[in-house]
Amino acid sequence: MSEGAAGEALRVFVKEGKVLLELAEQESREGAVQDFIRQKISIERRESLLGLIEAAARLYRSLSVKRIQDAEDFWRRNTHCAALQDALQDLQQLQVQWDAFLQRLDAEAKLGTEALHRDQQLKHVPAETRLRDARTGRAVTLQQYLGGGKKILLVLIRQFSCLLCRLHLQHLQDHQSTLDAHSVKVVVVSFGCEGGASHWLQETGCQYDLLLDPERKLYAAFGLGASVWKVLNFSNMLLYAEYVVNSLPFPRGLPNIQEDMFQLGGDFVVDEHGGVLFSHCCQSPTDRPPLQDIISAL
Repeated sequence: MSEGAAGEALRVFVKEGKVLLELAEQESREGAVQDFIRQKISIERRESLLGLIEAAARLYRSLSVKRIQDAEDFWRRNTHCAALQDALQDLQQLQVQWDAFLQRLDAEAKLGTEALHRDQQLKHVPAETRLRDARTGRAVTLQQYLGGGKKILLVLIRQFSCLLCRLHLQHLQDHQSTLDAHSVKVVVVSFGCEGGASHWLQETGCQYDLLLDPERKLYAAFGLGASVWKVLNFSNMLLYAEYVVNSLPFPRGLPNIQEDMFQLGGDFVVDEHGGVLFSHCCQSPTDRPPLQDIISAL
């Protein structure tokens, strides 16, 4: 692609992004900010902020690239093109405005996003917390999973339609032999409802135990907050577009089930007595710990 055509493609993307941002700013002023966050930001609404993902995917296709890194490499090689440089400046300005708007939403909605300091991190899992087995519907506690010489890797997921959570769990399943070699049993935790859990289990084929924590007691105990900015910041949106271009579309939630896409997740390993051996509070949907980091901490 010529430098001029690349500059035009980037200009179109920036224009689309500005339209999405302007609409979001307008809608956020029409009522309570919590209602805007819950009702107006949806993957099903192409005109919502999430529309930037498809816009970025179109940009990548027009540049014949599949990663933002490849696009940035192309732009760096063509710094002599004035039109492209103007478009890049507009892109940087859009990023600043986009992220500032999301940070304002977090502040106005009073979303908790700060990870616990190391001295405050949970040292012992609240084993008597009442949960529900998603497959059987029975009330359970974590205490029932402790013992037997096994360590438990608790994977607290975001919403059921979180693609990155699904990919993380698939990676763990693909390396189950490594987990078995270190006596690690994976248990998935969700704040979702039983109907959503049943659909998720059928859709993913996940073989791990799935426990439901609708009151998010474990999420709170581990210091996991929620954040519009940490989920939808501009850099993340460009990363999400890579999955779309690589034929990994984002799952759609069930229309009759309300999810919370802004809840953050985490990975935590506890020993057979409930002592916490490893903690990772995700700072974004893309932030899951490498398996080697988990194993190295045991």
